[in-house]
Amino acid sequence: MELKQIYDVQNLKLRFKDKKALEIKTLKFHNGLVYGICGNFGSGKTSLLKVLSGQIKQSSGSVLYQGNEFKKGFFGKIKKHKDIQFLDIHSVNSSLTVEQLIRRHFPKKTQQIKSRHFTSFQMEAVWKTPVNLISDGERHWLKTVIGVEKDPRVLLIDDYGLSIDPRTEIMLRKKIIKMNNILGTTVLLSSSNDYFLKQFASVIIYLDNGHISKIRKGFKKNSSKKNR
Repeated sequence: MELKQIYDVQNLKLRFKDKKALEIKTLKFHNGLVYGICGNFGSGKTSLLKVLSGQIKQSSGSVLYQGNEFKKGFFGKIKKHKDIQFLDIHSVNSSLTVEQLIRRHFPKKTQQIKSRHFTSFQMEAVWKTPVNLISDGERHWLKTVIGVEKDPRVLLIDDYGLSIDPRTEIMLRKKIIKMNNILGTTVLLSSSNDYFLKQFASVIIYLDNGHISKIRKGFKKNSSKKNR
C-alpha cells in the first residue's frame, strides 16, 4: 500500500540576514517512516527540522504539512501544531529537577514514566537532580524520553545519539521503533554521523551547506505498522 505524504517541500530557501542556511528544490516525507537527516555542523540539519516543525518560517518556497501550510497568528507567527513535537537540548534546559520537569509535562503519569525510563542505577540517580546539572548525554536522553511519551503524530529530534553511549542509544532506539511500529508515528532524527541512523531509519537524507547531497535507503520499513 502506498504511503501518504506528510510533508511536501518545494523551492525552500532559508536565510539568516545575509547567510544562506537552506536551499532545497524538492523534498517529500511520507507518513509512518523513520527519517535520518545527516550532515556536519552548519549543514542545515537543525534549521530543516525547525522549518518542518513550524519553529521558524522559511524565507521563500513552500512547506506543506498534510497538504496545507502552517497556520499563522495575528502577527504572522506560525501557530504551534499540536501533532508535531520538536525537541533539541534547549527543550530541556531548566533549573527544575528531572522529576519536576517530567511532572510538569506529564502530571498524570509521572510515576509510570519513572518506572519505564528511570529505574536503572544511572537514570535513577538523575531523577532528583536539576536538569541544568545533569550531563549533556543525560539531557539528550531526557529530551528523547519526553518526545516518546508525548505521543505526537510527528516527532523531530535534533542531535540524536549525541553524547550518549551505545548501550543507552540502543535503549532509546527500541523505544522509538516501538512507537513507530505500534502507533505509526513519523520520526525525523538529525545527527552529524549516520552510524546510529543506519540501524533503523528507513531513509537517510544527507545535507551539505544547506543543500541535499544525497538520499539513501536505510533500514527496511515494517509494512505491518499503522499509519495515523
